[in-house]
Amino acid sequence: MDAEQAKRVVDEINAYLTSKPWLDFEVMEYRGYRLVIMGSLDTSTAHDVEIWFEPVFFVSLPIEWKTDTSSPPLSLVTGDKAIEVNRRFMVEHGNHLFGFSPEDYPDDFKCLISAQAIGFEIKKE
Repeated sequence: MDAEQAKRVVDEINAYLTSKPWLDFEVMEYRGYRLVIMGSLDTSTAHDVEIWFEPVFFVSLPIEWKTDTSSPPLSLVTGDKAIEVNRRFMVEHGNHLFGFSPEDYPDDFKCLISAQAIGFEIKKE
């Protein structure tokens, strides 16, 4: 997946996420280089969306977090921040850096995932 494709998928995901009043996210599964994050309005019921990343190079995030969806909660991290993280973790060429903006953390904190591809599936409308 190239950077344009990754940006397009991130925009599609954000269009769905920002249509919700809020979402709670949780790591649902990590298996064989595939990470699945689920998002839901109510964690006691079925989740609303699954966002997957593969193959994953590295992850730096809490297992669960809350997100204010009044602004796009997911971004493709680029520029100096991406260069800094890629150097620190020796990220291989071809990986993208994705970042979720969680509530109740400092403004400069992001839940980071480095992977070659991203996708999603809406589980309920």
